[in-house]
Amino acid sequence: MTVSSQVIPAATTSAPGAPAPGPGPSAPLGLFDRLAPRLHQYGLGALRAGLGGVFVWFGVLKVIGLSPAAALVVAVVPFPAGSWFVPALGWGEVALGLWLVSGRARAVALPVLAAHLCGTFAVLVLTPSVAFAHANPLLLTLVGEFVVKNVVLLAGVVVVTTRPGRPTRPVRPTRPGRPAAPRELPERS
Repeated sequence: MTVSSQVIPAATTSAPGAPAPGPGPSAPLGLFDRLAPRLHQYGLGALRAGLGGVFVWFGVLKVIGLSPAAALVVAVVPFPAGSWFVPALGWGEVALGLWLVSGRARAVALPVLAAHLCGTFAVLVLTPSVAFAHANPLLLTLVGEFVVKNVVLLAGVVVVTTRPGRPTRPVRPTRPGRPAAPRELPERS
């Protein structure tokens, strides 16, 4: 099958000394393209700190008894919640927030944080009358919006807990029959 020249335009030639059309491999990067990797790196750290800060903040409000969500929490749990429950949940949220900020044991943190955030969706199932206006799942109340925004928090938790880790120390190649040994890295000053 042949392709007609009417379908594919003929190559254009540029005047001598004129820059080549289109971005080529030697075209300079724009400001955004130069900044994007650094912004991404700092953005992940800011997202982790922001998510952790929200968990700590909301948790502290529960611990000191000033959380506007405390009554909702007590109304949703499927068991009688004593006066200890909301502060205990608050301490758990503080611990989760600090864990998130630390960046440690991310493989363990992800399911714990995801379970906690998914638990908040119980409001939509167990008390739909407070989450939806006129029994319409598309008409969220203030409580419904408060709960549904956790989809964004959950997505952020997934992003910051699954980012690639720092590279491990390089391993020296081995001779046959000998185990690999880590190479000593030079000290940075």
